[in-house]
Amino acid sequence: MRRICAHLVGRIGLSRFLQWRGNTILIRWLPRIIVRPYLVLLGYIYHFFKREEKHQIKKNLTAILRRFPKKKPTELIVRRTFRGIYHHYHEKLIIAYAHFGRVCRFLLEHVELEGQDHLDECLSHGRGVILVTAHFGAVEFLPLFLALKGYPVTMVVRFKTPRLKRALVGRGSSKGITLLDANNGEQVVFRALQALKSNQILITECDEFKAYRPHRNRSTQFLGCPCPLDRTLDLFRRRYSSPVIMGVVRRKGQDQYGLKLHSLSGIQEKPQSEEISQRALQLLERYIYLFPEQWYQWKEVRTALGNNLFEETGPIHAAEEDPSLSPADRAVHAYQTLPS
Repeated sequence: MRRICAHLVGRIGLSRFLQWRGNTILIRWLPRIIVRPYLVLLGYIYHFFKREEKHQIKKNLTAILRRFPKKKPTELIVRRTFRGIYHHYHEKLIIAYAHFGRVCRFLLEHVELEGQDHLDECLSHGRGVILVTAHFGAVEFLPLFLALKGYPVTMVVRFKTPRLKRALVGRGSSKGITLLDANNGEQVVFRALQALKSNQILITECDEFKAYRPHRNRSTQFLGCPCPLDRTLDLFRRRYSSPVIMGVVRRKGQDQYGLKLHSLSGIQEKPQSEEISQRALQLLERYIYLFPEQWYQWKEVRTALGNNLFEETGPIHAAEEDPSLSPADRAVHAYQTLPS
């Protein structure tokens, strides 16, 4: 019986398993204080049957944690990481299926934005803004929160189910959000560039490893291992000389979130400077160093790093206190010197 259940669960996948229609109904009508632990319980049930997937996530995470300075027991971080994965799906589902008015009020009341003035400054030059993010924290809140703040937003996303796509596209369009399905190939690149031309915020993720279009002869270091560099970000930037900001939505506590903006480029930088994708991964690495339980690409990380993840043994040096972890810095202010 267990083998049959494991086979069925494995074919569905965690995202589809949690998006069972009955769950989406519960999410709309029940309070978060009940729905969140319910979805966490379902997540544990899923991984009880899908033990191979659970083992792989734990193995990948442990391979990195053993090279970080020990702050907390590894088992504790592993447990918190799985809860973080389940919380991510809870956040995704409430954005898509919970009462929309309550969702909007919740975001405005519980998400704190740091660095908004820098974002406004970049948009004032009419070249759009590339906002890089990652599979970290409450990233699902990012586009709607910015739209509620009055910003025009376009985001490149991948939808797990047609039903989820319909729900998110419909809700997004009502708030001026354009969602581009990454599975549509070159059409996505064209529409993304058009969004920048229209002076919108273009949101894309730097750790969508399966979708990488790597440089042929360039790579970087990520989590202490050789990692390919995705050329998509640099393509977007070169086309309109758009400023690049990284935004990360971190879970700070019970129903408290912080969106922090960081500069990744300045208009006066030389074309030969290191790639934007490399800077994004370096900054993401520092966040993972500080909050490993909030990153949920541990299952996919070997797509980029391969077996080097297990073969590398040297310590990973990611400073806890780093200037680049402050809000958007002087590189953004270089835009002040440009003619309009």
